[in-house]
Amino acid sequence: MTLIDLNKIEWSFEDKVITISEKDVPFATEYNVRSPKGGEKVFKFTHSTGPEFATDTKWIYESEDKLQLAVCNDAKMVNIAAQNYLKGKLQYRT
Repeated sequence: MTLIDLNKIEWSFEDKVITISEKDVPFATEYNVRSPKGGEKVFKFTHSTGPEFATDTKWIYESEDKLQLAVCNDAKMVNIAAQNYLKGKLQYRT
């Protein structure tokens, strides 16, 4: 389980969604968010909002009480990952 730094998140009270960029956390199937006051929530992966290499895709995680954590793709990281994926696939064809 990966611990998230609260200084790198955005919080939407209306939507009950915590947002963070993928460049600020390593990929995980679960994240642990701890507040400075000692509160703690575990978020488990539920779904993505689009394709892996789309810049606007978000990876959605939920806590037991239905708060959401959205890990947003970073445009620069997505482009690098897509290029590396394509290079890897093309090497197997030659």
